[in-house]
This record gives sequence, C-alpha cells and structure tokens, in this order.
Amino acid sequence: MRYYRVRDNFLPLGKSGVVYGIDPERVLKEFYDGDGGEIERRVYQRLGSHPNIAKVLDTRTDGSIILERGIPLRTICRASSANEIPILTKVHWLRHAAEGYQYLHTRDIIHSDVGCNNLILTGEDHIKLIDFEGCSVDSGPAGSCYEWFSYCPSMPRVSRRTDIFAFGCAIYEVLTGRLPYYELETSDNPYKQVEELYANQLFPDVTNLPLGQLIRSCWYGDINSMSEVIQELEAFRTRPLR
Repeated sequence: MRYYRVRDNFLPLGKSGVVYGIDPERVLKEFYDGDGGEIERRVYQRLGSHPNIAKVLDTRTDGSIILERGIPLRTICRASSANEIPILTKVHWLRHAAEGYQYLHTRDIIHSDVGCNNLILTGEDHIKLIDFEGCSVDSGPAGSCYEWFSYCPSMPRVSRRTDIFAFGCAIYEVLTGRLPYYELETSDNPYKQVEELYANQLFPDVTNLPLGQLIRSCWYGDINSMSEVIQELEAFRTRPLR
C-alpha cells in the first residue's frame, strides 16, 4: 500500500482517491474524478448507520466525503505493545468486525478487500469497516481485490465465501501481529507463491493459536456465513479461561 503524508500523518492512497487528515476525528476522502466515488457513496447510502461501519459525516458538492477517523487495526497489531493486549479484547474487536461484514452481506454487498488494512479502531472503542470503493454490489463486479495473502484460488468468484476466507487471515493477523506467510512478503512474487500453497490447501499452522479452529474453518470453506463466525467468537468469549 502507498501512503500520502499530511502534517506527519500517513494516510492511504486508494485506487480511486486520496485521504487527507482534517483533525483527530475526521478525514477527507477525495476521488480522482467525479465518478470515482460512485460505488462508495452508493454503498454508504444503502448501509445507513451501523455501529461497525465508519460514519459519513458530510458529503461535499464535488462528491468527496468526510469520514470519521480511527487507528488502523493493522497498526495496532504490529505495535511493540500488541502482545500486551488481552485475548478477550482482540476477540471483542474481531466480533465487531464480523458484525460489520455480516451487515454488508445482508445488504447484498461483498467487501472484496477484507482485512486489518480496512478496519479502524475509533474513539468510541468500536472496530469499524472502511473503504467501500471496490465493493461488489448486488453481485456486480468488484473494483478491488484481496491482498496477496488473503485470496484463495479455489474460490475464484468474489463472494461471501471469499470475504470469509480473508477474514480468517485477519483473525490470524490480529492474534499474531503477522500476515499469513509473512516470510514470503519480500520475495519476488509472493502472490504466486501463496496462490500455489493455498491451491493445495497448505495454510500456516494455527494449531496452538486461540481461535485456531475458526481460522482453519474460514480457510477450508467450512464456514458459510459471518453469522457462524460471530457464533464461534461469542462461544470463545464465554468459555472459561484456563
């Protein structure tokens, strides 16, 4: 991912626009052309208000949008203090994210870029979904694609299943602070290498991870809906700690 620097704040550049920091609570997302934000504005209009969807605070006459600001979940997971975060806090965050994706799916929207790069922690202590410019709406084409480590070639079509597969990768990242097959990130073609591994159902070992079985179920296609993910997260949360 590329970054744009504004007043010592590093904010992501997307395919269709750029994000500027306004203040600690708000960002401005400007699109490269007048139609660039059509899908994102359409998605926000359909979604309305939801506690796990980033809020649209204003829409300007040029089509740009002002959104609430938060800390990227990937930044939190990679911080040196990430190991000090209690497991139940991480599960709480993952449930927030799962509820956001579940809501998208009930509205016939596939995110198509699920991951910690598109999740933020806001001042409300909520994990919220961001970046809807590449979503598939009503089974339409997706303008985005998953990151190199979060797409499985055995699921060739953007769907709820591909979002769930990528969510398994997000769980792995939240728990470990690393991407699946992170050691391949600097190789010449990590996408091709991981694609071959996934095609043969060769995934990172999660045997000793909390939620390891849930991660495997997402990767092997044994989970059919985000509702099932939420149920598993809730079951873990209420399980007595040993």
